[in-house]
Amino acid sequence: MTLSPPKDDPTTTINPDVDPDPGDTDSSISEPKADSMKPKGQNLVSNQSQPQCKLLFREEQRGIWTLYYPVSERWKIPFPVLAFGWNLVKTKSALSHLWRFIREVFSLGPFALAIYLATWVVSSILPSFRLKNDSDLLDLAERALAGRIQRTEALMEFRRIVIEYIAALVVGYIVRKLKTRSSSIVERRVALHFDKRLFSVQTRLELGPSEDPAIEAKISRVTGYSSEAWTSLSSLIDIMSSMGEVIAIASILKGQLISPEGVNLFGVWALVSPLMSELHGDGDGKVFYAKVTNHSWIRMEALSQLGTYGFYKKELLSSSLEDYINSEYAQAMSKLGDLDTKNPAYMWSSDEGLFGSGEFSKLLDIVPLLYCTWNAVHSSSGASLAAMIRTQQTSSAARSAIWSLTFKGRDLFSLFRTITTLYEVLELKPGIEDGDVAYPDEAHADQKGMAIEFKDVSFGYPSAPNKVLNSLSFKIEPGQLCVIVGENGCGKSTTINLINRLYDCNSGEIRIDDRPIRDYKVSTLRAAANIMYQDYNHFPFTIKENILMGRPDSDNPDIDIENAAKLGGAYGFIQKLPMGFETNLEPKTRGYASIACSESDREKFKSIEETDKPAKLSGGEWQRLAISRTFMKNSERTRLLCYDEPSASLDPKAEADMFERLRNLRGEKTMIFVTHRFGHLTKHADLIIYISEGSAIEQGTHKSLLAQGGEYAKMYNIQSEAFAA
Repeated sequence: MTLSPPKDDPTTTINPDVDPDPGDTDSSISEPKADSMKPKGQNLVSNQSQPQCKLLFREEQRGIWTLYYPVSERWKIPFPVLAFGWNLVKTKSALSHLWRFIREVFSLGPFALAIYLATWVVSSILPSFRLKNDSDLLDLAERALAGRIQRTEALMEFRRIVIEYIAALVVGYIVRKLKTRSSSIVERRVALHFDKRLFSVQTRLELGPSEDPAIEAKISRVTGYSSEAWTSLSSLIDIMSSMGEVIAIASILKGQLISPEGVNLFGVWALVSPLMSELHGDGDGKVFYAKVTNHSWIRMEALSQLGTYGFYKKELLSSSLEDYINSEYAQAMSKLGDLDTKNPAYMWSSDEGLFGSGEFSKLLDIVPLLYCTWNAVHSSSGASLAAMIRTQQTSSAARSAIWSLTFKGRDLFSLFRTITTLYEVLELKPGIEDGDVAYPDEAHADQKGMAIEFKDVSFGYPSAPNKVLNSLSFKIEPGQLCVIVGENGCGKSTTINLINRLYDCNSGEIRIDDRPIRDYKVSTLRAAANIMYQDYNHFPFTIKENILMGRPDSDNPDIDIENAAKLGGAYGFIQKLPMGFETNLEPKTRGYASIACSESDREKFKSIEETDKPAKLSGGEWQRLAISRTFMKNSERTRLLCYDEPSASLDPKAEADMFERLRNLRGEKTMIFVTHRFGHLTKHADLIIYISEGSAIEQGTHKSLLAQGGEYAKMYNIQSEAFAA
């Protein structure tokens, strides 16, 4: 049967976020569109976004879910080993990274890693060793009962087997202890080593690359709650251990696998049965994308969020929406009916057929015993009971080991991809090409302020289709007080981002002190600029350290922090806090009550839980803290003071006081204010730049712009009239 896109709509595409390659999780495929989802039956659609590899998807409805299967690669799903073999060609480029990873891990602690590997080797051998002892014990019992061995010889052989059992028990205990201890050491060293390297890369990454979806996906793949480096190492060792277990069983039981009772057939059976079991397995090995497409369930989820989240509570109650959302919820639930809402993985386990994974696995287990019994019934010479039991144990152990290897082998290619991605992230460059000249250069070493010039600068953010700045031109002389005004979204904040070189312009030129901005070393340029952004952040530390972040290398931090808090207007409310400057704004401690705790028990720990709550400050108080940090950063090396909407959360009196303090801070430094509120500040400005749609349409002083009667004058008069009214 040939699978093709629907004839009635040859352009229909569904791009579910599934991975057409079972091992390659980096594929970038978007979610299916809602209008192309059909709730019943099956539909085959094509993915036209990748003409080099045209994919077909089989659609299946399960309860509230729609599942999409990559039909073109369906043959790989039940045979993970074959899928791995197919992907092995792709792993050649990853082998160098794998070898580099192994060498780097080994360098972190050769002795601890050697012990850890040794415990895995011994652990993989012990099961086959115990199986051999079981076989020897059964054989001894059968010979003793049949009188085919002398009593003295039987006792000696029995003692040997018992000693081997005890030795295996002791060795197993020692190995478990050594594995636990060495695993803990190796895990900490590997996790912390790579976490530190990843942390260094992420902190130095510029805004452009850090906002790139492809780079974000790579970073997300190798970072998270647990260390992906350690997970990759332990998974790799686990796979090698499974291979060792298979080899050990094959070598130790080689004599039994060629015994006359037909056990040789079960070597083949042990190899084939895991693959047969995969054909009748559950959904764990299926490659698919699952998406909730039932509109009633989606509606219920949205209403539930609206009705239960504290975020919506105020507006919900103020608008008297309680009855409405309860009525809508009841209607959606009625339409949903008895449709299954469980995860598809759980559905597979509940609707298995006669040959579902459980029953089929049991059938595979008893086949060797059935075979031996059949031989015993039809054989004229009889059969050995010990051989039958040995056959059953051998086949079961071999099948289990091979199945474990095939199961773990599914993730081997993905493991290689993770290691490759890890090193791709570690090799990321900051993203902005650094200059060679330290700021300030020799020609401007004695200058107090910073000269800034934009020449026909255009810029658009990487993720945005339209440009934010269009041929923007202006010049700010050293020591000037400049106010950049304009409507929201006109490009004011973007201008500040370019001055601080968080991004490079797409065209035009930015000059600092008569030199292209790209010539300067980024770190020295930013060290000379004191900038407070509109979307300022507060760090998850104490108030003291938050302010200290303005100048971590302060010679007198305690005195400087207190002075900065006073200048920023934050000192008063800080002193009222129970812990003052030691108040932690966003505690990052982690804790939990044990499962055994009841509600009454949790009350006992309430005082402990409350110590970890974040500080509750008003918008104005948060802004005062941010301003205090800028006062802290001010020093002799500062040449530019820049404030993006610094008074957005302040009342008029606090705004006037803050502007006065900032103006006094200025001295001979260049100062830039970005605002859409005209007031005290614009009257004192040496230069006002009015930006509209990314271009500077008016420039001048307050008086000259009012005299022109242009856009600035209109906006100023509107605000003046509103304030007077």
